[in-house]
Amino acid sequence: MTPAQQAAHDAAMQAAARTLGHAFTFAALHASGGPLFQRTMRRPQSAPVLVRFVWPGVLVVCDPQTGDVLAESEPGQPLQLKAGFVPAAACTPVRG
Repeated sequence: MTPAQQAAHDAAMQAAARTLGHAFTFAALHASGGPLFQRTMRRPQSAPVLVRFVWPGVLVVCDPQTGDVLAESEPGQPLQLKAGFVPAAACTPVRG
């Protein structure tokens, strides 16, 4: 790559990064607070759960009957459980 091509490439990369930053700010200002995605997930031999994807990229799984949060991800990392998350079931006292 010639110096001129490298300079053009670098300028394009900087412009793309600026555009992404502006788009992030725009999305944050205009996110409605409601879920970006919400569906009931049904699994064999398990109770259905409500799956929501909310701003800023958090995946939340809830019990549709109680509203208890069963799992929650780190923002932008839907496969990474949120640091310090404790499932609602872990807070329920065991009766016996």
